[in-house]
Amino acid sequence: MSAPSMLDDLAARFPASPAAARLKAALLFAGVRYDPCLPEAAAWAFPNYMPFTLPPGLPAFEGQRQVQLPYLLRMADDTQVRLRIKPDSPFSVRKTEGPLGFEIYEHDRKVADTTFEPRLPWADQLTADGTPMRATGLSQHGDMLVMNVAPGCEYFVVPGGEGGRSRNLSCTFCLYGLPDQRMKPLGQELFVIDVPRPTIARVIEACQHPETHAKQLYMVGGSMVDMAQEGDRFVRIAEQLAEAGLTERYYVACGSGAIPRKQMEQMKALGVRGACFNLEVWDPAQFARICPGKNSIVGRARWIEALEDAVDVFGPNDVMTAFVGGAELEGEGAFSDPRQALESNLEAGETLIPKGIQPIFSLHWKVTGKNRGEEPLYSLDMFLRLNEGLAAIRRREGRLINPDFFTRRAAYMQLEPDYDEGLEGGAPPA
Repeated sequence: MSAPSMLDDLAARFPASPAAARLKAALLFAGVRYDPCLPEAAAWAFPNYMPFTLPPGLPAFEGQRQVQLPYLLRMADDTQVRLRIKPDSPFSVRKTEGPLGFEIYEHDRKVADTTFEPRLPWADQLTADGTPMRATGLSQHGDMLVMNVAPGCEYFVVPGGEGGRSRNLSCTFCLYGLPDQRMKPLGQELFVIDVPRPTIARVIEACQHPETHAKQLYMVGGSMVDMAQEGDRFVRIAEQLAEAGLTERYYVACGSGAIPRKQMEQMKALGVRGACFNLEVWDPAQFARICPGKNSIVGRARWIEALEDAVDVFGPNDVMTAFVGGAELEGEGAFSDPRQALESNLEAGETLIPKGIQPIFSLHWKVTGKNRGEEPLYSLDMFLRLNEGLAAIRRREGRLINPDFFTRRAAYMQLEPDYDEGLEGGAPPA
């Protein structure tokens, strides 16, 4: 008897989901089994951020038990998926003579041709002052360059605590903005608006490389406790991008906090085309619990108002807000029933999408243990039900994901572009 097929089961239960989205979701949750072709491909592929330790029973690769693996699978249709290794997965990646060089199998059945996102030439180049371009605050996910020249977030050290001490009001799921050693080579100082001009010059030089093969340039950074100051920081960066011609080469978007409308208008005049102010969670009580800095310093109502202002400034196809799917299910005070989270997030879609604001859901990966084993808090079923519901709202409202802003080849842990690919207006998926 053949092994049961996860993909066949998903096709039967989620017929409103495109096949590419079902495969992508299955790979995000189930991963793939280890194969020696993976560390072989790491010689040219965009690398994972952590090495993989081969478990007992698997032979060493070129004498090593800790190996580098590719980070991102890339399908023929540009669907992009984060690569995960799980020993009990029904899926495997095999080297082949096929058109892309690799194939995905579910058990012994081929389900897709695939390859890996390549490591592009700019990542190994040096700037004029000898700085590695990969150390300029620039990273890449397929079509999207992410520019973060001020990574330290002030919510980790908010002034005004008892006895003059600072307070940690950072989002509960977040370590990305932790003020740490990343700040020193970039010259960032907390509570200072300006980023040093040499830092900006270096990252601009990296963005100007002729072989980035990117379409979008997404400006992000650690939050400031003063939204006007944070807005001014992004305006000053945008001025230098515009001077270098990068607002013409790329779709440039602002990934700041809920900055004032004035600075949005200034960036729009400089050629910035979109904005993404991340709410993280929708439910008011969960927002206050999970995002204490955003809640107390800015406020949920003001955050939503800033998103509405952004629609007025940039347009209804050019505003997004990211959510961390699963954060509302973890910790004291979390939703006790996953259905509460699903209903809350669909409510976000019903509220925001008609206004021209696209909610984008990434999975919250729970990090545990010394080997940092990662599992999403959402179930596969819940993630697909959420995305089917949001896609239906987008079609009903005639507001699909803008591929100029967010493409399939930039969405490696999100499904929204995969649901909307090839659609026009309110057309249903094939």
